[in-house]
Amino acid sequence: MRRTHRFLFKQQLTALLILLLALPFVSFSQLILPSTNNGFDQYPNFNFDYIKQHNIKTITFDILDKKDLEVAVDKGLINHYDFDTLGRLTRFYYTAIGKTIVKEYHSQPVRRHHKIISEGGVYYKNDFTYDTISTRFFYDTPGHLILKRYNDGNYYEASYYEYDSTGHAIRELRVKETNASPDKSVFQLGMQNTISDERFEYLPTGKKQYKKKCLNDEGRVYKEIIVDENEQGQPIRFNESFTVTWINQETKFTYNEQQQLVLKTYQSNSNGMLNIKDTYEYDPKGNILTEKQYKNELLQNELSYLFDESDNKVKSFLNRDHINKSIRITKVYYKLYR
Repeated sequence: MRRTHRFLFKQQLTALLILLLALPFVSFSQLILPSTNNGFDQYPNFNFDYIKQHNIKTITFDILDKKDLEVAVDKGLINHYDFDTLGRLTRFYYTAIGKTIVKEYHSQPVRRHHKIISEGGVYYKNDFTYDTISTRFFYDTPGHLILKRYNDGNYYEASYYEYDSTGHAIRELRVKETNASPDKSVFQLGMQNTISDERFEYLPTGKKQYKKKCLNDEGRVYKEIIVDENEQGQPIRFNESFTVTWINQETKFTYNEQQQLVLKTYQSNSNGMLNIKDTYEYDPKGNILTEKQYKNELLQNELSYLFDESDNKVKSFLNRDHINKSIRITKVYYKLYR
């Protein structure tokens, strides 16, 4: 989904992703869970336990966009997700419009009872060509994400992760790669050029608190993150400080009695004072119904889920963009392991 503040979290997403891989989450019966990492994006926070339990092999999002006061336009956009038998995401790809071609069509005259009631005419229609952008995911035996490889045409970029004995990510290596295979559907590693090489250290600072140090390619600490947790081991606060500047970023999380995330707030002074707030509402079954996103107290997006009553599967969701006055309608299709 296009989210207004999606790129505002870009600097912190990678660090928080590998941080959260080691954190426990409460398991509910729903397909998609709110994330303490990013908002609902091209990577929903899938409930892998639910996917495994229901033998889900693939999920496809069929996307339709509609501007206010305009007819809905089906541009053939999809997001597709593959899962292994353990419920883990193994491949994600989506279609993007590569080129729009305006074609001219001619309509024939309409006759009725030997009389012409409508003259033929000329009309124009947009035809689209598509690019497919994909990401593959690989895991080690304990289930940690160890490799994420992004591909857009001939461009490949990969992130490699290493972990300590407690499951904390201690390294993230980002590299640009080439595919040496003549068959582009098969990846054979050719060359690698390093983009970044980050390492992480963890220091306990309290019973429910620890400090994460982020080191750059030169082995110098460029950022420190103080993480506070509740009794269930869920994060309740991230305080990020950049060591060589005055930049500070803070994210707070609030949960209900069922340990479900109901409020997430983010503050940053990296580009003036920025305040982001996400709120979540649930039905009596524990399914997330709505998610609202605010930027500096102004409502940006409102996401609503619709469920199948028989098995709680998400059948569709609607994303209302209050700023651009549009709505994205997404239908969800499943394929199961047999």
